[in-house]
Amino acid sequence: MPGEEVPGLGSDGKFSIRLILEAEVYPTEDEKKVIQAMKTIVPFSEELDDFEIQEGEIKVIRVTKDGYEPLSKLRNSFRSNRILDTARNLLISKRGDIRPLRFHKQAAIVGRVSLVDNEEFSPLGVIVLRIYYDGDPLILADWLTPRTERGKPVNEATLQDLLYGRG
Repeated sequence: MPGEEVPGLGSDGKFSIRLILEAEVYPTEDEKKVIQAMKTIVPFSEELDDFEIQEGEIKVIRVTKDGYEPLSKLRNSFRSNRILDTARNLLISKRGDIRPLRFHKQAAIVGRVSLVDNEEFSPLGVIVLRIYYDGDPLILADWLTPRTERGKPVNEATLQDLLYGRG
């Protein structure tokens, strides 16, 4: 029926993507450096985006963004750092669900994207990225972190696939 919304699709027929980026700021850390580290993972603006700081002994910085565009920098970083397979293994659970990605905060402070699967390996904590996607999680994985053969991406999802599904 014209104008009818399909479950999981917005009124424009696209699947939606929401990102929540979060990091704790310890008393010994510089808040501005942690914010800059977070921008290494997902670019954002404190003025324009949904940005909040929860005050406390340990502050929590949280940024919420919508759309695929903020993931483009991270997508390119996974490729240039040749960590697609590692990122994919951390992103998709054995059941096919999307899991939060954790990044080494100290590496991000110096502009490097480094994934961690165990927070013990990041003494000052991690930057956590949660991705909510109302399409097929495997399409998201095939776009953001496609499988590789001999270091080359294979069966990579297109932006069209990500936004509208595979037809």
